Amino acid sequence: MYFDIPVNGWAILTVFLLAFSIYQANRLTDDIEDATNDPEGLKNALKNQGFITYVTFYLIPFISLVIAFQFRQSAFWTTALIIFLGILYNHKCFPAFLSRRLNGAQRLKDIYIVKNLTPPLDWATALVFLPLFFADHSLSLKAWICWGNVFICAFFIEVMWDMRDSRGDLLSGIKTIANTFSFPHTKQFLIIASLISGLLLLYFTFTKTLPASTYFLLLNNVAVIVIASMYNENKESFMRKISDLTILLASALFLSFGFIAFFSH
Repeated sequence: MYFDIPVNGWAILTVFLLAFSIYQANRLTDDIEDATNDPEGLKNALKNQGFITYVTFYLIPFISLVIAFQFRQSAFWTTALIIFLGILYNHKCFPAFLSRRLNGAQRLKDIYIVKNLTPPLDWATALVFLPLFFADHSLSLKAWICWGNVFICAFFIEVMWDMRDSRGDLLSGIKTIANTFSFPHTKQFLIIASLISGLLLLYFTFTKTLPASTYFLLLNNVAVIVIASMYNENKESFMRKISDLTILLASALFLSFGFIAFFSH
């Protein structure tokens, strides 16, 4: 709607399948940290290990590739890239010589900073570029700015999740922004970075590089600031409840944004 292309149900389905597949696989591969961070969630994941392995890890990515193959080559290869990055992020698949060079890292998640950048790269590409490729749409400046906005929003969510999971990450030896900075400094980083990205989005919208409906996306920045301000390192269960709501909040915001973009025409 925002890019003046027809709504493509196949593109929406593919994005959903990719997100579902990668995050379900992550529930099994995060076993060490989740034993501390979310033992109940890990217990449920292990109960459904066969389903997660054979359906969400093998079958669903294959279905996604088959769907994308019916459209443009760019759609197919972008879908393949998203799946490939998800595998490298979740699964300990680095060969021994590469692992030694990376100080023992066996997957992207084990590499400092890269851990926080890989999921936003996947989700920004899936949410913005993939539907455009399904429609054979070129990547304009508007598309790149929107990709950057989604990347930053997803990055904020990743850092907030790491704040919530810092105890388990430390026990499993995973270095994150949240457990290398102090908790207050991580909160300050999120709030300041969210303010800066909000000002950039405001600038591009004010100068009419982006349509007026883009002002609505500033609510994402407000949400990050509010949620980060509510975080308390001594209340892990409370932080987990808030962070789980970020998915629903992001979904509601982007859906509402789509409708506003549609009716603004």
